[in-house]
Amino acid sequence: MDIIGSINTRFISKSEQSKNEIFNKIDNIVKGGGNIIRMNLSHGKHRDVECCIDYIRSNHKDVKVLLDLQGNKIRVANNIYGTFKVNTGDLVYFCSEETYDIYIKNIDRNKLIPLNIKNKFIYNNTFKKIYMKDATMEFIVISNNNGLIKTKVKLGGVVRKEKGCNLPNLDRKNWGVSEKDLEDIRFALDNKVDIIDYSYCSYMEECREFKNIVFKNLKSNQFIPKLWGKIETNEGINNIKEVAKELDGIVIARGDLTAEVGVLNVPIVQEKILYALKNENKSIIVATNVLSSIRNKQNKPTINELSDIYHFIRCGVTGFMLTGETSTGENEEYVVTTLKNSIKYYEKLLSKIKKRSKRV
Repeated sequence: MDIIGSINTRFISKSEQSKNEIFNKIDNIVKGGGNIIRMNLSHGKHRDVECCIDYIRSNHKDVKVLLDLQGNKIRVANNIYGTFKVNTGDLVYFCSEETYDIYIKNIDRNKLIPLNIKNKFIYNNTFKKIYMKDATMEFIVISNNNGLIKTKVKLGGVVRKEKGCNLPNLDRKNWGVSEKDLEDIRFALDNKVDIIDYSYCSYMEECREFKNIVFKNLKSNQFIPKLWGKIETNEGINNIKEVAKELDGIVIARGDLTAEVGVLNVPIVQEKILYALKNENKSIIVATNVLSSIRNKQNKPTINELSDIYHFIRCGVTGFMLTGETSTGENEEYVVTTLKNSIKYYEKLLSKIKKRSKRV
């Protein structure tokens, strides 16, 4: 059973202390029982990620490296002016990063948010809500005027560059692999990583394009990494069988799924994905909110968390991905150890149940 611990490489080059703190997190994840370290290429520079890869290879030779590609994930664009807070009831505008410099001339910079998306993809879309940070921030769409989206803040918070956004029911068909993802794929292959994970897998065609790019950029006799896809949209759920055929594994990314399909529907779509992949012989990873209750406290996990872990093991998942629990949490070793012990206990229990049922 894979236990994947995530780390944040964004601040590694800030100081020697920051670098040592991240290396210490890696050590703690491995000490707790983690066998894969995940880094997100949406954040952090290649040199910082490479620094962590080198550390893992030098100090934890049996630990695998997983790199997350940004895929068609929507984020607050990097050209936003600073960081600011929006409050419930505020009128706030969204636009594409390519039109930001035009609109900023007439709109308060603390009321305009650029997205890393081309204007043509939001020009005629009829989405009704925009979410940020796994639906912890919410904006109600009032109007869409040629890609300038007027909204009212329902749940406020801090807006900063690279913050994840969700526009439920946004049509992502034919977006293709971005130039950034192409560069990141080449970087991953140059560093011989074990797993490349493509975010926001929605259609068979884009998964096939992703796979073809990987194989096209492989050098002669080079190690072939496992290719995984993160399911984070309604389209990805509906096309799960076709998407899975192109890849080695599927990640049920519950953070973005919460914003895309609604929190009430997450348990339902989880079951749908698990049922669809039951006999497909693929890696199936459950990500996000696995053990969030103990990320900053050394207390017991909740019954709901343990019930989830037991249920997923019984349904045949092959691993769990810890995200905020290890990347920003303060008790990464304790969290990983708790997950490892829970998996061990439930696997042993399920094995006994299986043996008893065979005797009957």
